[in-house]
Amino acid sequence: MMKMYILVPKILMSFTCASSCRKETMSKRKASLDTSTAGPSSKRQQISYDSEGESDNSSLNLIQGAEDFRTLPKEAEVGVIEKISLKNFMCHNRLDITLGPHVNFVIGRNGSGKSAVVTALVVGLGGKASVTSRGNTIKSFIKYGKQTADVEIKLRNRGSDAYKPEEYGDSVIIHRKFTTDGSSQYRLKSSTGRIVSQRRDELARILDQFNIQVDNPVAVLNQDTSRNFLNTKSPNDKYKFFLKATQLEQIHQDYSQASEQKELTKVIIEGKIQTLPKLEKEVLQWEQKFKALNAIDNLREKTKRLKDEMAWAFVIEKEKGLSPIQKEYNHEQARLPRFVAKVEEAKTKSEQCQYHYNEFAVKLRASAEEVKQLQPQLVQAKTALQEQKKITRSAQMEVRRLEGSLKNMKKERGQILQRIQELQSSAQHDYDAERKEREGKIKELEETLAGLIAQEKTTEHQTNQFREAINKYKNDEYKLGQNGQALRIRMDKIQKNLHNLKNSRGDRLKRFGSFMPQLIQHIQEYHRLGKFHKKPIGPIGACFKLVDQRWGLAIECCLKSLLNAFVCHDHDDEKMLELIMSTVCPQQYKPVIIVTKFKDQVYDYSRNCVQSGKYQSIIDVIEPENPMVANILIDQRTVENILLIPEGREARHVMDPSTSPGPPVNCREAFTLRGDQVFCHPTLRYYSNMMDKPKFLTSNVEEDIKTLEAELHEVQTELQAVHQQKGELGADIRRNQLEERKSETQLMRIREKSRKIKLELSELKSIEDPAPVDVTTLEEEVTTLDEQIHTQEEQMAARSEHYKEVEKLQAESEVKYKDIEQQVRAKVEAGETLKDDFGNALNEMEKAKEAKRHYEQKLKEQEKRIAELKSHLEKYQEDIKIDVEKATKICPERVNTRRTPANLESEINQTQKQIKNEEKSRGDPEEITRKFKEKKEAYMKIKKEVSQLKKFCVKLDEVVTHRLHHYSEFRKMIAMRARYHFIVLLSNQHYTGKMKFNHEEKTLEMTVQPTKTNGEGAKDMRSLSGGERSFSTVCFILALWEAMESPFRCLDEFDVFMDMVNRRISMDMMMHTAKSQTDRQFIFLTPQDMSQLCITSMTLRIFEMPAPDRDQSVLPFRATNKEVDEEEN
Repeated sequence: MMKMYILVPKILMSFTCASSCRKETMSKRKASLDTSTAGPSSKRQQISYDSEGESDNSSLNLIQGAEDFRTLPKEAEVGVIEKISLKNFMCHNRLDITLGPHVNFVIGRNGSGKSAVVTALVVGLGGKASVTSRGNTIKSFIKYGKQTADVEIKLRNRGSDAYKPEEYGDSVIIHRKFTTDGSSQYRLKSSTGRIVSQRRDELARILDQFNIQVDNPVAVLNQDTSRNFLNTKSPNDKYKFFLKATQLEQIHQDYSQASEQKELTKVIIEGKIQTLPKLEKEVLQWEQKFKALNAIDNLREKTKRLKDEMAWAFVIEKEKGLSPIQKEYNHEQARLPRFVAKVEEAKTKSEQCQYHYNEFAVKLRASAEEVKQLQPQLVQAKTALQEQKKITRSAQMEVRRLEGSLKNMKKERGQILQRIQELQSSAQHDYDAERKEREGKIKELEETLAGLIAQEKTTEHQTNQFREAINKYKNDEYKLGQNGQALRIRMDKIQKNLHNLKNSRGDRLKRFGSFMPQLIQHIQEYHRLGKFHKKPIGPIGACFKLVDQRWGLAIECCLKSLLNAFVCHDHDDEKMLELIMSTVCPQQYKPVIIVTKFKDQVYDYSRNCVQSGKYQSIIDVIEPENPMVANILIDQRTVENILLIPEGREARHVMDPSTSPGPPVNCREAFTLRGDQVFCHPTLRYYSNMMDKPKFLTSNVEEDIKTLEAELHEVQTELQAVHQQKGELGADIRRNQLEERKSETQLMRIREKSRKIKLELSELKSIEDPAPVDVTTLEEEVTTLDEQIHTQEEQMAARSEHYKEVEKLQAESEVKYKDIEQQVRAKVEAGETLKDDFGNALNEMEKAKEAKRHYEQKLKEQEKRIAELKSHLEKYQEDIKIDVEKATKICPERVNTRRTPANLESEINQTQKQIKNEEKSRGDPEEITRKFKEKKEAYMKIKKEVSQLKKFCVKLDEVVTHRLHHYSEFRKMIAMRARYHFIVLLSNQHYTGKMKFNHEEKTLEMTVQPTKTNGEGAKDMRSLSGGERSFSTVCFILALWEAMESPFRCLDEFDVFMDMVNRRISMDMMMHTAKSQTDRQFIFLTPQDMSQLCITSMTLRIFEMPAPDRDQSVLPFRATNKEVDEEEN
């Protein structure tokens, strides 16, 4: 409260300084008024300043006697805008405007972005977005499609009124940046571009120093205000507009705030006066205590002796605690060999399981290799069988041919013998008739033979086609048989999985084995009976959930048999669980048991976990039910070091140590969505997964059942289709075999007919016209036929024997083919058995490895325990040593005591309590001395402050009263000056008008009469035409400019509703005003062409905005005064 009392005068002094600044401003305005108003000083003193006393006649008298005594001041040195730069602001990508110190015109067609310059000027100097009438938030000024916008304004900073010229130099650069989230940032730079400040209050001080009011509607007049304020504003609004434009509003606010602070100071003084008697009384009380102090050295000496004894009591008590720690360390050291033995035993078992696993792997590969080797033999045997069948059919046909030929020969022999008999017994015939008949017969037989030859070729081709079709169908039948066997194996596997899933529909535990619910029930019962120290946890796969179900197959491939494992707190619980498992679980499906002490918190794996910003590790996608599940997965499988990478190709690239940057830190392996495993050390290794779906970690059993049922139905449909196709192929084979036999029979018949016809032709062609009957030739033919029949019979016997041999060879080929086929089937079946054995060996090996890791972990924990005990023992000994040193510092000579530190502390507390009681009754010397000085200093300080504040309030009251009086006089003077200039400016267009001020009601009413000839009365501003209202607005603005201290004036489209005459007159008036005020900067924005301006007595710049293509970069400009160009060059 006292600190606040001290700060109040400083606050009031700051307001006094502010009022002084305002007073200087008013003095400047009065001086300006004194040099600009008409008439001698004696007449000015006779003007009435009543609130409604300014009459029209007095105004007209002022107009008639007005003369301009103003001397042209030099160019402005502070606050002038030298440059405006825009980036991504409203419609501009980039815009730079360099302004002159006096008159500047910015011209351009509508839509070229002129008004954006005015808006940028307001917001760039800290104004609110609502002041611009262009938007409600600054982010609305950012160009569409951009994220930020920049406005940079360069202000002149020269001369004696410069703001911190040693820091900013000749110019102050104000840079404001907007973002789409609505935030903005200020950067106040020196003339060299160095950032001096980024604070908004620094900008406020600069604007105050330069007398810039960004929210002053007369200093910066936008389009909306220019068009509407005279006809839409009420008299009260116009009055407020007048006060704001002339800074009278700010001055009045300063005086009001000073009055409020004065009243607050009086309240504070009254409060301080009321506290003085109380403080004086407290000072007297502490002074009495200060004089009445007595010593209590004896009690303090006793306290010191007790503290010395307590220091050595702590040492003695700590020395007693060393023995249990040493005993525990020796006990744990003695247990270490048992852990080493267990590790060695686990290593031996793991090596044995690894040996069996490798053995089964070799057998499985050998079995597969044998099947692979038998496949060519099977194909070869099948090919040989088919070839042998062809040979047998050929031999069979040859035998049948020989049989037919032998039969024909015997028949021919009988016919010849019959012919001989007929010739010998026949009479003489007509040989010419017989010859003609014979020739006709020969021709007929030759035609018949040609048809039979063609028919023979066609039938032989058909027979070959049937034979090829049979071979093709038999190959297809074999392939379908192989496919059907694969489908039956797949169907059995699906049916087994479907059976397991349906059993787990009501109980998720059945996924881990049909015995699992019964096992869990027994565990719960034994735990309820208190036979477990802590209830075992398991199966592990049922104790966590997946955050992302997509990784179920990958995590199942990673954890494998660990999903079925159980965790026990100690070996006693392990033995009890093994006893339960022996009665419930099948021996080959017995889960692994892991023994480790249960903990309530998950390990801190933050240092050792894989560091990858793109991929998750397994520990990131699981939600364990309790901390021990996460700890087991970390211990047994180091899941914090295993990455999950979706695609195999991506996994190979990430895990390849030969690529840059190499595998992520602490990553040793990875799994893909398909369950493929990737290792990165020592080289890249990739192992594909054979499983299609997860067995245990599935989220939706019903969905999986539906999927498997659909898959089973699909397989059954495929198998049924295979059976159907196989039946169709068998029917096709039988049909083609029947057709083949028919074709062969028909071919034999055709060949037999051809042979007979050839024989008959041969006989007919060999017949000659006999001379006398001579049967010698026929007899020779009989002899020849006898020889041929004999030869044929020998060939027939040989061919029959050959046919029997090839038929035997065919049977041997069939036996060989069936034998090899049986071997292949036996090897395949044996391979399936080996797969089961291989899987069991793999499970046993995983169990052995897990047991090995378990005991190695136990050994590490034991070694860690021993190291911790050793460290604790050494630290305890070191602590004893430190305590001895501390006790020695307190009391160099050892004090052997039997008292405990607690007992000694109790006595010390009693002694100190006795000291406190003494001090309470008499007082602590240091406290009493300190309190006495503090109370006395506080009393004197407040007494002095009250005196100073009283004097200050009296002085402040006088100053405020004096300034309020001058404020009223100054306000009347400014109002009269504005009314005077308004009337003078209206007269340039032969208008008449007046401004009626009511300072009590706070209203300003304006009337304008456009011409003097109409005879009409003065019109309200709202009844004027657009051009008349715009001209009146210009006159009103120019009148207020005379009372405004801002270093620049900016008008946007002031002539929008004027005709050419009013525009010319308004422009002449503004140029005349600008000519008389060279210490002010003028910025006019208009769509009109100002190139015809001919003003040679002042500096003028015209900036032409380019066409609104929105792609401009730096704004071009041209100067109307050659001297300006020379100065710039």
